Amino acid sequence: MKKLFRIAALLFSLIPFASSAVAARPVSSIIVMPWDLSQNKNLPSELKSKGFSHATVYLNWSDIERSKGLYEFSHYHGHMDALVDGGLSLLLVIDMGGRPYKDESGKLVPNMSTVPQWITAAHPDAVMRNFSGDPSWQPDFTDDRIRKPAHAFIAQTVDHFSRRYPAKVLGYALGLQEEHEIKYGQMGYQWRDYKESTQNDFARKHNNARQPVINYNNNIAAGVPKAEPLLHAHKEFRENRLQEATCAYTKVIRDKGAQAIGYFAETFTSHDAIYATGIVEKLAGCIDIAVIDFNFYDGYSLVPDADVLPTLANYMGSLGYRKIMVGAYGERWEAEKRSRELMPVIQRSVTQSLTQANVMGYEIGGFAHQAGSGSLSALDMDKLNAPTGHTAATSTAPRIKIGILGSTTNFHVWHGERSAGRNTHRDALFASYKILSSEPGMDVHVIGEKNLLQDDPLIQRLDAILVPHQAALPQSVKSKLTTYWKNGGSLIQDMRLGEFDENGKPTFDWMHEVFGIADIEWKKNGGIFLIDGTIYRLKPSRRLYASYAAITPKNGFKVLATELLRNDKGIMVRGERTLAFGFLPQLVEDHTGDAWRKLFVKEIMNTLPSGKTAAAERQ
Repeated sequence: MKKLFRIAALLFSLIPFASSAVAARPVSSIIVMPWDLSQNKNLPSELKSKGFSHATVYLNWSDIERSKGLYEFSHYHGHMDALVDGGLSLLLVIDMGGRPYKDESGKLVPNMSTVPQWITAAHPDAVMRNFSGDPSWQPDFTDDRIRKPAHAFIAQTVDHFSRRYPAKVLGYALGLQEEHEIKYGQMGYQWRDYKESTQNDFARKHNNARQPVINYNNNIAAGVPKAEPLLHAHKEFRENRLQEATCAYTKVIRDKGAQAIGYFAETFTSHDAIYATGIVEKLAGCIDIAVIDFNFYDGYSLVPDADVLPTLANYMGSLGYRKIMVGAYGERWEAEKRSRELMPVIQRSVTQSLTQANVMGYEIGGFAHQAGSGSLSALDMDKLNAPTGHTAATSTAPRIKIGILGSTTNFHVWHGERSAGRNTHRDALFASYKILSSEPGMDVHVIGEKNLLQDDPLIQRLDAILVPHQAALPQSVKSKLTTYWKNGGSLIQDMRLGEFDENGKPTFDWMHEVFGIADIEWKKNGGIFLIDGTIYRLKPSRRLYASYAAITPKNGFKVLATELLRNDKGIMVRGERTLAFGFLPQLVEDHTGDAWRKLFVKEIMNTLPSGKTAAAERQ
């Protein structure tokens, strides 16, 4: 079995050793499926010799408890013994989420899933249903009839493998749905759960209303979104149910003395995790090791972006996850026979992620067994070097601490966003992190609504908060931002801060009082602006989706970028520790982009009080 090994070889040839001033060696895991081992009996020792420390293995509920109350684990012993004997430790995924079942050769078995058939046969009304009323393979893990046998299965599984492989199991991941990630399942973008008991529960909480069917796209370039009065209520209802169930299941793992692992798909996007993107902010207290993953795909096309995983890892750290791994998966690239192109991207992504204090390792997968093609282009086998740990800090100089707000509410309202063929909200957030985190002397934290709403001490340590095109925000979040500013922090927006509420209803307010905005006039064409005696040109761009908003400031606020032929309006307005852009300088793509990005950084820096940082003054 050389396909998986060649991928591993190329990946490790691209990840250099860190400097000598490093901490412990990071966890380096690769997903290994039964058919991988069947095709190459030497795979475990080969992976170990090339730098991998762990193998991630999936344990199917339907394999272990084929009959109610009868647990049989020997099915996995041969492969797992080989991995451990080959020098690898294990990450074990307890897969009970209803994923389609594959046999030992990797072929799909019709009418089977990773959930035992006896459960769904005994309780057909306890499975998840989509908004069309159609049942799925996925059980409702909030249902007591599912929860009781699931608890027993988890306990038995953790007990067995912890005894068989003492000190060799890093932790047990909870797989609750067909993509193995902690979020409600999606199959053809069909929201769940709409079965009768859940409808009744929602109705009791919301004045006899039924769960809304939210299967449409919002596109900010088209103007006002389709408002849904119960959008946020529905989001919270589903996520709170999932939070309660997840924490109940991970408690079983922890009570057995093991670490609970949670897999989270890419958040801040319209596709991979939008239907429960907020759940990541609610599980830090229940998860010992969080794996944030990305398959370098945006729902439409391949995305060779090395900055996604480092940005998301930073966000996870801000949310309170103390142990973080990044997952880099290439099944989409494998399917298009372009895996070779992805390897350098994964290398950069993993290397950047490992510089963060809370990132303890990484996992790769999806190259040989998930694509379904059964073939893989030959890849070069060069030197294999595993990363050895985190590079030690080289400077003790005070650093400016910048928070960048990523609002799960915003991405929930703008689900399906494809303005100009891209998710503009996502691009603005990720570009902001990339630009600012590359600046010497800046300590950047991607924060969530949780940090603000729960008065996280991290907020008080920030000198400034940037809100990058988060156009839909609850009033509660806007109020917390206002309080942060009143307490001495600097506040920056690039455009349209909270112009819509959490249900998509227009507020027509970018926190005008705080940012000194008297009026906004949208312009369709580009413009020529005078900034500190220098002429800047802003051309129309598809990626920007809107040219710019000309802002009229309130008294006491200063226009920094005036239109060449008038000085009463501009695209940058400054107040006392505030800065509002009327466009997205971090996303300009033409030859002027570098100048705009430098201006973006410069004006953010100028928003901070001179001398002591705002955070230092507040403490």
